[in-house]
Amino acid sequence: MTFILLLLWLLLGCSTVTPHENFKDHINGEIGRSIDNAPYYSFRAEKEIINSKLLPNGNIEKEYKYLRSCRYFFEINPKTRIIVGARFEGKESDCVVAA
Repeated sequence: MTFILLLLWLLLGCSTVTPHENFKDHINGEIGRSIDNAPYYSFRAEKEIINSKLLPNGNIEKEYKYLRSCRYFFEINPKTRIIVGARFEGKESDCVVAA
């Protein structure tokens, strides 16, 4: 009986998050953080920026290259330097983070 309960507990504890959902969780997890002082391995790494533009609302959008067709974008408030939005473009199979 103890073995069955332990097995059920382990199975229920396993993540059902897909690699694409994990990717979306990662970029959305950056919202509310400062764009400055990101570690080199972060989704905010300056070395990965391929474009930056001023949006009609006055915010800045930075575009980052990821895997193959995947690009992700952070919208930044220029006064606070805080990320206020995130989005992506590309194939679901390219916008992934291993779970």
